[in-house]
Amino acid sequence: MRPLAYVTLSFAPVIAMAMIFYFGQRYNKAYSNLLLRSFLAGACGVLVLLAAESLSAMLGLNDLCSLKRTLFFSFITVALSSELGKFILYRYVIIPSNLISRPIHGITCSIMTALGFATFALVLFMVDPFSTQLRFPTTMYAFVMVPANIMFAVIMGFFVGMAKFMKARFVFSLTGLLGAAFFHGIFNFCMLTNDFKLLSLFSFGSTIIVFILGLKAAYTVPEPS
Repeated sequence: MRPLAYVTLSFAPVIAMAMIFYFGQRYNKAYSNLLLRSFLAGACGVLVLLAAESLSAMLGLNDLCSLKRTLFFSFITVALSSELGKFILYRYVIIPSNLISRPIHGITCSIMTALGFATFALVLFMVDPFSTQLRFPTTMYAFVMVPANIMFAVIMGFFVGMAKFMKARFVFSLTGLLGAAFFHGIFNFCMLTNDFKLLSLFSFGSTIIVFILGLKAAYTVPEPS
């Protein structure tokens, strides 16, 4: 990995600090504290990814010698465990806060959770304690990892944030988790197979979806209960 890639370790923390400062000025100190807790919740979520990769290495599933192994590693070992790690504390510790009074707040906290996760997951990726035989440009992955996780966070944040104000909370929350994991899995698969044409199409389509979800959340005001 090129030394330039190590610059990416600062991406997530810098964005997180900027968000804490901005929203602390826009709202109040309590909201900035909530964002900090969201960041720490995401950092804790790396433990789930670490456990999944450890188990995968023990079972020999990190040897990506076939399409089935690559799909499993992309969607289950990395994507599902990563999004589950973010989801657990975000859904059951952050979302219940009274400071989250609109769906857009759910997306904001979800992005902070993703930034906390990406900060430490990127370190784990660079250290690579499991010696996974990755076949993609690692420097490129280091640069796109944080933006990709922000994109997945908007998807999860929209549905889980909406779930707080809907009767079908379980369905919306599950949709947020699985939706984020699905998009994360496609991203991993494109990288592992070096299919950058598919990755470009995926990125374009995902950006449109994320933009629409963000607008929907921003203009949705829950009715008083």
